[in-house]
Amino acid sequence: MNQSTFSRVGRYTSPIFRSVGLELYNVLIRSKIHRIPAEPQKAVIERSRWLALSRCTVHIIPALFSIALVALNLKGYYIGRGLRGLFTDDDTNLALLQVAAKVHELLITASTGAILFDIIRNELMYGDGVPLGLVGAGISFTGLSYFWSPDFLCSLRYKARLWKKAFLFVSIFVAGALVLTIAPATAVLIIPQDQLWQAGGSHFYLQGRESNIWPTVLTHDSTRDPPFCRSSPSAGSPRNATEYAVCPSGGYKSLASHYSEVNVSSFLDGGTTLPYVADLMTSRYFYQITSPRLEVPTQMTLGNIRTEGGAKESFLLQPHAASIMFQEKLTIDWWHGIHYEAHDIPRNQARYRYYKDLGSTIWTQIPKVSVMCTVAQKVPTDTIVEIEFPTGPFKGRISRKATTKIPKYDPKALPIRFAWTPLDAASYPSVTTGATIAYPGNDSALVVGCSVAAEWVEAEVIHRLPNYKFESGHVHFGSARTISVEESWLDVLTPVLNATGPNGDVVVSTIESIIWQAGLERNAPLTDVASATMAWNTNTFPGGGTQTTFLESIIASVFADGLSRTGSHKAYADTSLPPEHWSLWSYNRADKYYSTLLEGGRALKPPAGEDFTELRVNMTIKGYSYAASGLSHSLSMAVMLFHLIIALAHTIFCVYRGTSSGCWDTIAELLTLAQNSQPSTVPLRNTAAGIKRGGTFSKKARIRTVGLKAGVQREQVELVYEDDKEDMLHGGLQDAETASLELHEHRRILSVTEVQETHHDFDDSEGERATGGIRKDDGSYTSVPAAYDGASMMTLEPMGSQLVQMRSRFSDTVQQLLRDGGRSSAVQATGSVQVDVKYV
Repeated sequence: MNQSTFSRVGRYTSPIFRSVGLELYNVLIRSKIHRIPAEPQKAVIERSRWLALSRCTVHIIPALFSIALVALNLKGYYIGRGLRGLFTDDDTNLALLQVAAKVHELLITASTGAILFDIIRNELMYGDGVPLGLVGAGISFTGLSYFWSPDFLCSLRYKARLWKKAFLFVSIFVAGALVLTIAPATAVLIIPQDQLWQAGGSHFYLQGRESNIWPTVLTHDSTRDPPFCRSSPSAGSPRNATEYAVCPSGGYKSLASHYSEVNVSSFLDGGTTLPYVADLMTSRYFYQITSPRLEVPTQMTLGNIRTEGGAKESFLLQPHAASIMFQEKLTIDWWHGIHYEAHDIPRNQARYRYYKDLGSTIWTQIPKVSVMCTVAQKVPTDTIVEIEFPTGPFKGRISRKATTKIPKYDPKALPIRFAWTPLDAASYPSVTTGATIAYPGNDSALVVGCSVAAEWVEAEVIHRLPNYKFESGHVHFGSARTISVEESWLDVLTPVLNATGPNGDVVVSTIESIIWQAGLERNAPLTDVASATMAWNTNTFPGGGTQTTFLESIIASVFADGLSRTGSHKAYADTSLPPEHWSLWSYNRADKYYSTLLEGGRALKPPAGEDFTELRVNMTIKGYSYAASGLSHSLSMAVMLFHLIIALAHTIFCVYRGTSSGCWDTIAELLTLAQNSQPSTVPLRNTAAGIKRGGTFSKKARIRTVGLKAGVQREQVELVYEDDKEDMLHGGLQDAETASLELHEHRRILSVTEVQETHHDFDDSEGERATGGIRKDDGSYTSVPAAYDGASMMTLEPMGSQLVQMRSRFSDTVQQLLRDGGRSSAVQATGSVQVDVKYV
């Protein structure tokens, strides 16, 4: 490639390298290949759409990077438990990503600066000018302090058309805001977050309609419900209802085990071994419920218990058993798919095996059970008596009396008697049922009356699988439906058991057995009922618990566990078989089951010809990922897209206009322009050591083409100020120390400067004595008036030529000079002065 061809190519490529910050390459090419010995003449403005497009290359790299970041976060990409990069250490990889974020920030800053430089440069060359404080705004806008500096604020005073002035200041302000926000926006989008990731899921189907799965009136129908839920231990019976997890009493053994390990002093401290549940629930009371042979997955009971100075209501919640049966099965299949069926799933989904934590969520209905008991009461036994029961709402303490009969102490039974007590709906409108707990003495008893309020609430249940152990977790509340119960359901909730009492084998209900094992009142049978009643009502234990609130927690636990198992037998296809052969109802896998499950489609086929209720499991994993989640990502992408819009708009405008310039976008070039410009001695007078007046910043500057040199036409651009001319023409010369006059005529500036008093002086140091003329643009001389009395001196200096000195009276000489310069002036002055006149 010869040098001329290389020059033609370089005309379009050199702006590209300059725009992306590689001007050093252009300098080396010019020095080594073109061998340019000195600075060549340059075109300030060039007309070429290709050249204009090449100067917009500064937008391309950050724009492509921004598009990639926005697309990556919108589409999402899961990385895993650790960052994959050049290093195995996550901290090092994060540091490298921070460096990349900084590079992108600098690229967008350069792109924004190019747009701002173009706006300011156009106004300097084509428009009315730019105030001095904004000339360098293309560099200064990156500093936040610039926007409250006098350079910016005092420039607001400059005079210009309103729309131009508003456009200029808004552009600078928007550019500064963009540069200020692009750093955090880039960091948010480029650095992956350690967060939850939606990793698939599927719909599943429960047998029956919603009203059958979560009924508002609970009863037990022997023709519809499993018959084994009414069984009780007897000779030759291998098991009872408490050994079937799908029965209301299926959680008895787990509850009895839990309450045998706590007491009234410590029951509020349970659950400290699972802090993540407490963090999610903000609850201080929770524990696990297991089921026989794991027919129902392990559940977590959550809630709060009323305490002195704490919670005002005792309530517990427990996930719906039938729902979490399918949830557990789908979760296990999902885990199996990512570990053993990776060949059948997309590559990105195969990365799910690198999760930090695995969980799943469902929206379902769960039971919420609230219990409140009155203070202990002393009543006679074996007769109808009135006992107080709370009426609700339970956050208050309103109670009303109801009649019941308290049995005498029976040595063949446990010294504690529990009975479900029906309450009138009109008197207790929000109460599901009542309960009476009695500790009989010889002729009187310690009695506590409790009210139970149960309801179905819509909730999001989050299940975790830490170490592959399935548990229920967080619950979000929604709407609620009140539950009422019939005696037949209460019978299967607390069936009769054979137990061992202080006097041998006894027959007790499951809830009486739990209360007895909890050690709530070990002194029964009571010999002094009055003292026992007073102690019951006055004793307070660590954590704010009392015997009453301990009793509330037991009743709520039993009731919530029974409600959670409602309809759970329908989750299985055939419960007439032995439990080990039970299988989930309508668990029919679709084609490409595992890939569909990981994609979040319908991995199970809907049942045909039967009533069903559709629910959905959503799988979530935790790890590093790119995902547009939350307000910060939305705002960050908005910032990126805003830069893309203005960069695209600027590129289209430049190409459409066709003319472009690559000048004065660095500090060195701005300083060179100022150095090569004629000094402006009126608006910038006394500013060589700094600027102290705010008005100086508002002086309007322009860039114009001016100049002559020794009779040879030579143009150059200069930074000029319009106030120079007005101060000279309208301010007068008398008593002035310095003045300046700019006369623009066909790109020429005549400047009359440094007007000051002088004495007789004569200088022909340049080797040529003046003979009464001033060199004009064409090289000829303008004659000077002959009147010369030696009283004053005038020095005339064409740029680059010798000094021409002569004497004359000031008034006649200045008028003649201005007239010959192309304009006349009514300047009148007297006295002896020295005037330097320059052609530039």
